[in-house]
Amino acid sequence: MLSKRIRKLAVIILVTILALSLLTGCRGKNGNVGTNEGGTEKQGGKAPKETTELTFAIWDKNQLPGMEAIAAEFTKQNPDIKVKVEVTPWDEYWMKLEAGAVGGSLPDVFWMHTNEFYKYATNDKLLVIEEGMIDKTKFPPGLVELFSMGGKLYGVPKDFDTIALFYNKEIFDGAGLPYPDENWDWDKLVDAAKQLTDREKGIWGFGTPLTDQEGYFNFVYQNEGYVISDDKTKSGYELKETKEGVQFYFDMINKHQVSPTLEYFSDNGDNETFYSGKLAMLFRGSWNMASYSSNELIKDKFGIAVLPKGRQRASIYNGLIYAGAATSKHQEEVKRFLTYTGTEEANIIQGKSRAAIPAYAGTQQYWVEQFTDYHVQAFVDMLDYAVAFPTSQTRPKWDELSKTTMKKIGIGEISADEGCGFLAEEMNKLLAKEKK
Repeated sequence: MLSKRIRKLAVIILVTILALSLLTGCRGKNGNVGTNEGGTEKQGGKAPKETTELTFAIWDKNQLPGMEAIAAEFTKQNPDIKVKVEVTPWDEYWMKLEAGAVGGSLPDVFWMHTNEFYKYATNDKLLVIEEGMIDKTKFPPGLVELFSMGGKLYGVPKDFDTIALFYNKEIFDGAGLPYPDENWDWDKLVDAAKQLTDREKGIWGFGTPLTDQEGYFNFVYQNEGYVISDDKTKSGYELKETKEGVQFYFDMINKHQVSPTLEYFSDNGDNETFYSGKLAMLFRGSWNMASYSSNELIKDKFGIAVLPKGRQRASIYNGLIYAGAATSKHQEEVKRFLTYTGTEEANIIQGKSRAAIPAYAGTQQYWVEQFTDYHVQAFVDMLDYAVAFPTSQTRPKWDELSKTTMKKIGIGEISADEGCGFLAEEMNKLLAKEKK
């Protein structure tokens, strides 16, 4: 009796072993049912792939919908890759990014600004854009150059921005003045600012905050000066034309008295002063359109014009790139996503989302069409004579010197001649130490 039970148990064990053996034989080496030893399917489509999640860091919540739309379309075309977009406010963003760079935990993909580019590029934190990933000729040459080093491009151009003249239509109407147009020059700017300034009502004709791209840089280049030479070896602050451009900007405060002081802007904010109807005119970048056009205080009251002309036309332009972390564990997936961001399709999505002016040639109109109540075409038109944002490897150092020096000029402590002379000397010392 016992022997029969033992034999029966042995048969059950044997059958189980055979069944398991057959099941194992139906699996390939990768463990997927229905594949042969090479991992390819015997029937049906390709073997399912594991999903990789990429982190994508940005700093502007206004652009979140656009970036999520790009990520969603990419995943639709690449089901094995999901992209999680994370927003961190500007100041915290750079602190977090630096901590990630030091600790080896950078996001897989992130926005990169010219202010910080060289710090990350020179420390091998950015992925090089390989030949064939994107068509560089589709993007503004100056924008490609801003994010290149040693002949290598370290990100995919995302957008570009130029600076325009924003004006309050109600204040102009109240003063009986025509709105600014392409015929304006520096003289007309000053004349209008004087007529629009009404201290009893607390209205200033023009705003002169302490800012470079939206401020004095434009006057420097309009006056045929420059901040840094094209080969990045020499400062332009020692030039007469540069000094005059800087002086003209801050004369709006100290000589013509048509602008609030730097202290006022520091306490109250430049955008906030314009929103509240206390500024008739202000230079602003195209990236402000989403916030300005949705602000209840100002959205129906402001207009846009190209910048007034000096000796020549000029508007400072800058932009961002989609950067990949050189330390990412998902290099191939990051490259696939970066390649997609450089397509016409991705740039059209960005334009339609109102996020920013897409950098890809021929897609700017999709952004323009989102702001039919404003002359935003001015931002695009100015690219024809715009000047790329002046920068170099040591910019963080000479930029700090520039801010402190410009503040002294702005409060009337020193002249532009004295301040720019000092800046040129110190800046040239820093430029001489850069890697060539």
